Amino acid sequence: MIAAVIFDMDGLMFDTEALNMKGWMEAGRRHGYEMTEEVVYGHIGANLATTRRLMTEHFGPGFDFDAVRADRVAWAFAQIERNGMPEKPGLRELLAWLRGKALRTAIATSSERRFVDFYLAHADLGHSFDAIVTGDRVARSKPAPDIFLQAASELCATPADCVVLEDSYNGIKAAHAAGMRPVMIPDLLPPIPEVEPLLYGRVDSLSGVIPILEALDRA
Repeated sequence: MIAAVIFDMDGLMFDTEALNMKGWMEAGRRHGYEMTEEVVYGHIGANLATTRRLMTEHFGPGFDFDAVRADRVAWAFAQIERNGMPEKPGLRELLAWLRGKALRTAIATSSERRFVDFYLAHADLGHSFDAIVTGDRVARSKPAPDIFLQAASELCATPADCVVLEDSYNGIKAAHAAGMRPVMIPDLLPPIPEVEPLLYGRVDSLSGVIPILEALDRA
């Protein structure tokens, strides 16, 4: 049985992890910091507080996180304003299928609400989800299960009847800890042995999720 599908956002619905990666590098360079891929990979799926802590630990107490991040955000928003919202393949097909089945949907993202609203507005998907839970609304960030449990609560769904769509290791761990079914659609991070046993499924695109949901719908 399946009652609800919970979406991560960055790197899952929208091709923004790569955009943010380049934005961090550009902003770091302007402020005199070498923002490598390894540094950015380390906080994929983390909320703002965790990202701040990890970067400050890496660069030292003099690191002006707020200034660098503000430049990164401004750069990324300008790219989206100029080029449009980069959607992941299969997103609209999957959302249409879910609407046809009257399944409840939520976004559970470590990002702030202003990013969710900006992205959804530029993708013209502002009314496509029944609930939105952001990282600043829960006590613990992924890999803790808090954000997914909150989403299930707002959807009035039992965790065991929820499928979570994720691209990050922290997100997969959080979904598993919440007692849900994690399906990984890899983005920047490939599957690794540590998360493989936690997966209910793994597909290459969001449209590939539909057969998994169809099988659950028949169960």
